Amino acid sequence: MATQLTTRDASTTPHQRALRSTVARKALMAVTGLFLVLFLLMHMFGNLKLLIPDNGAEFDEYSEALRTFLYPVLPEKFFLTCFRGVLAVAILVHLEAAIRLTFRDYDAKGGLGRYFKQRFLGGSFAARTMIWGGVIIVLGVIVHLLQFTGQIIKVNYPAGAASVLPHERVVLGFQEWWLVLLYAIWMLAVCFHVWHGFYSAFCTLGARVGAASEKVIKFCAWVVAILLYIGFMLTPVLIFLGVIFPNA
Repeated sequence: MATQLTTRDASTTPHQRALRSTVARKALMAVTGLFLVLFLLMHMFGNLKLLIPDNGAEFDEYSEALRTFLYPVLPEKFFLTCFRGVLAVAILVHLEAAIRLTFRDYDAKGGLGRYFKQRFLGGSFAARTMIWGGVIIVLGVIVHLLQFTGQIIKVNYPAGAASVLPHERVVLGFQEWWLVLLYAIWMLAVCFHVWHGFYSAFCTLGARVGAASEKVIKFCAWVVAILLYIGFMLTPVLIFLGVIFPNA
């Protein structure tokens, strides 16, 4: 028996229905997710400039270069503003697709309670906790931006200082054990999300064509997740232990 279209579906074209389909949303999640992983890798390599023994000079130059890239051909901060816009769109599309798929899944499985029961019983720990990991990640991003970009949250700033150099924001903050601990927990959530998301994205995009390819994808997912965790945690831990910036 042919499935009857709802009133809403009947008023849309096949192309519009295809774009709203589960397959399309999973593809959007995969593409935007991989873009965000690429951004994380770039961000990690930028942060590692703090390991250069020049008192943070190159890290500050790197931060300034992001603001003045392509200047004076383009207005100052034009590239950075556009990049932030693209990044924000990718995050919103990723979140929207994730929320839609989650609600579609639990509707199909007989309601929220039954959905979460089935979700818990099946799949890996990362798969079962993707939605909660996503919430932790979003909250962490907000705090991260308020502290290191907007300088609304000021940790160990000199009295009366409204702004400090980019490397000083990082160094002053990670002298506190509780911030290092919170950052470690946040990055753990990020890397769990990346591990499962990286694997799922390549499967969604058709890279899993057999047992051998599945092993390769899983191995690459582990490598990327572990690399990100070590890369992002190395600088905070070394700052806290006084190995780098000992006199800050």
